[in-house]
Amino acid sequence: MTDSSYDIIVIGGGLAALSTAIEAADQGSSVVIINKGVTGASGSSAKAAGILAAPFGHGDLKIRPGNDSAKQHSEDTIKVGYNIGNLSLIDHITRNAKDAVNWLESMGVQFSVADDGGYIQLNTPGNSCPRGCSAVGGGNAIMKKLIARAKALNITIFDNAIARELIKHEQQIIGAVIQTEQTCFSLMAHAVILAAGGATGLFPTVSGDENNTGSSLMLGFDAGAKLGNLEFIEFTLIYRVHGNILRIAGLAPFMSRGGKILNKNGLNLLNKYFPDISPPQISRAELLRTVHSEITKGNGPVLLDCTHFTKEQWSEFKKTQGSTTLDEIAKAGCNFEKEFIEVIPAAHSILAGLVVDINAATSIKGLFAAGENATGIHGAGRLAGNGLTSCVVMGRTAGNSANKFIRTQAGFHQQNKSGPHLPMEQIIGRSAINKIIENIRNLAGNSLGIVRNDLDLTHAQSKLKDISRQLQLLGVESIRHWEAKQMASLASLMIKAALRRKESRGVQFRSDQQERNEQWGLMQTVYKTQNSELIWENA
Repeated sequence: MTDSSYDIIVIGGGLAALSTAIEAADQGSSVVIINKGVTGASGSSAKAAGILAAPFGHGDLKIRPGNDSAKQHSEDTIKVGYNIGNLSLIDHITRNAKDAVNWLESMGVQFSVADDGGYIQLNTPGNSCPRGCSAVGGGNAIMKKLIARAKALNITIFDNAIARELIKHEQQIIGAVIQTEQTCFSLMAHAVILAAGGATGLFPTVSGDENNTGSSLMLGFDAGAKLGNLEFIEFTLIYRVHGNILRIAGLAPFMSRGGKILNKNGLNLLNKYFPDISPPQISRAELLRTVHSEITKGNGPVLLDCTHFTKEQWSEFKKTQGSTTLDEIAKAGCNFEKEFIEVIPAAHSILAGLVVDINAATSIKGLFAAGENATGIHGAGRLAGNGLTSCVVMGRTAGNSANKFIRTQAGFHQQNKSGPHLPMEQIIGRSAINKIIENIRNLAGNSLGIVRNDLDLTHAQSKLKDISRQLQLLGVESIRHWEAKQMASLASLMIKAALRRKESRGVQFRSDQQERNEQWGLMQTVYKTQNSELIWENA
């Protein structure tokens, strides 16, 4: 690695990162992927249900064809995002959503199709019509195809390594400092693309990978790029079978097929709280608040009832997402066709990210972002199916834009440099760091959960200051130590953003400020000056 040079560095190893790398490599750029996990396997993408929202208008199993358009897709996205989303970005996603599905198919990904040859589209939450295209085998199947394509393109994949700092020269990003357990070195390039996971790992219970701790967001922020929508954290329902929590795709696969949500007394919560709304039209935020309320009132456990599904529905479900969802529930000892499944809230997605334009460019030259590292598409709530769609669309956009950008940067490749051997975890005590990280997660969970208030947020902010001072006193930085510092800093920013937004909107629900304030119908952003001063803006 230290003797090599690349056009583009991609940070991450999931759907957005691979889409980015493949697009750039297809156009002739040399690309290296830096991933702190195992590319294609770690992170949330491989665990996802594999549903992409795309306005084909093919319809579901019952009504074919249906009516849909990119315009309607945009309107649904804006509505579920409570009018906080960037309209240009949203339109960019919806205009290119169908092409994203077609592109994945060109990689060998199979989608669930009907006898007429069209897609079987699921009516996922928040969508006004059936729009979800379901990949056979779920997210894992998608990742396997993209990994195969990346290898065919000779993309360098460097796993189990972190980018701990972006290298900046004359206000332009020109590389990154890479660290492994053994060493540290600088890697130079013409452009860097941040396309790693979000920050759900800041919370004690998550639907995906707890190692998604938002470090890539802090990389961009520390380099001077703007962060936005830090207060918006999306939760979902995951399964608990015989006391074991299953971190697999939750709400959409069952709700889109007609699943019911019951409290311990057998009361249908959808009928009670949303009598005039079709289940697929209930927003994820509203449903999660309902479940949270029932559990708080002592009416839990809350149960998912799918025992009324038809044989045809089960057959289609097993074919498309059996391996990612149903098989795992069955392995845990639940007969899902005859038994109810307990569901519990878990952090699902951070809607925060680096502020980007429709070219996936951040506010810093040479730095691009995609997937959960980019914000502006989902606003204060994410339309079901848009998560994976935006990963592919913005991933490909970032790869294409970075490729065009580097053509303007005449060969300046500098030699990569090895750095000092850095201490291993045990020198400062891995167990001590893990305890600190556990404390950070508990503080985030207690203050930035489904329901928030000023008192809990202020208390957590004070405790995080103490943790940051404690980490600073430890001195020596291992990877885990560095990650803990980044987690504490990001959690503090998210709490500050939640305190500043004096209203409830979308996935932010303040028990002490329950009304929506239209003066806050804007995205909240923050960036750090060269003097480390924080500048907050509403845009």
